[in-house]
Amino acid sequence: MESAPDLISKLSPQQKQKFDDALQAFKTRRYPDALTNFKALLIELPGDVLLSKFDSESALNAGDRSFAVNTLKPIADADSNDWQAIALLTRACAESGDTSCRDRGMTHMLDLHRQGVTPSGMKNYTVEHVTVGENTLEIKTSLEPWGYYSIYDLGKVSDAQGNVFLQITVESADAEQVLFAKEHPKEAANGERSFSLDAYRDTGRNGNGQLTQTHYTFKFFVGQPSYETVRGEFIKIANGKATPLSSRSNIPVP
Repeated sequence: MESAPDLISKLSPQQKQKFDDALQAFKTRRYPDALTNFKALLIELPGDVLLSKFDSESALNAGDRSFAVNTLKPIADADSNDWQAIALLTRACAESGDTSCRDRGMTHMLDLHRQGVTPSGMKNYTVEHVTVGENTLEIKTSLEPWGYYSIYDLGKVSDAQGNVFLQITVESADAEQVLFAKEHPKEAANGERSFSLDAYRDTGRNGNGQLTQTHYTFKFFVGQPSYETVRGEFIKIANGKATPLSSRSNIPVP
C-alpha cells in the first residue's frame, strides 16, 4: 500500500507545491479547493492510489459522493487488504444511501482488523457524516471496544467551524455486566451484554482544574444494537429530539 513518503518521493518540486497546497486546503476545511488541487495532480499522475484516496476524502467532505464511490471502488476491488480504501468506500456508500455496500464494508473492516491488516493502534474509523441542522454528526464504529466505558460506537457533533461540542456513545462497560447477568441470566449465558446509549457534553474545569462533563443516559439495550439502530438514535440526540433517562453534571473526565 502506497505511503505518503512514497508519493512525495516521486513528485516534482512543482507537484510537491500543488500537493502541499491541497493538503493545506484540506486541513483548513476548504474541501472544494482541496478537491480541485488533488484532481489537478491526478491528471499529471493518473491512477496514483494515494492521491485518489486524498481526492476521494476531499470529495466526500465537499459533498461529491458519486465521485468518491467511482474512484474508490476500483482501488478496493484491486486490493482487498487496502484498509484505507475499504474504510473510505464504506463511508462513501453510507453517505450515498447504499446500506448494503456500507454493511459489506463494515464487515470487511472487521475481518481486516482480525487478520491484523489494520494498524495496531487503530481503534475505530468513520462510517459517515450526517448533516443535522447547521451542525455535523460524524459517526465512528469501533474495530474493538475501547476506553474506560468500552465504547462500541462514537458520534461527534460539531458546529460549522468544526468545534466538537457533544459526543454520543454506545458503550458496554464491564462493570455493568454483573448486574446484567443477574437480571438477564439467559441472555448473559448466551454471551450477550448490556449496552447503553449515552452522551457527554463538556462543562469546563472544576476548582481543581480538572476537565468536567455532563453525562446523559438515554437508553439501554440487551445485546449490541445494529448500526442502523445506532445511527437513528445518534441522529435523534444530535437533533435534540431525544429525552435522557438521567443526567449528571460536573463529572471529572476519566
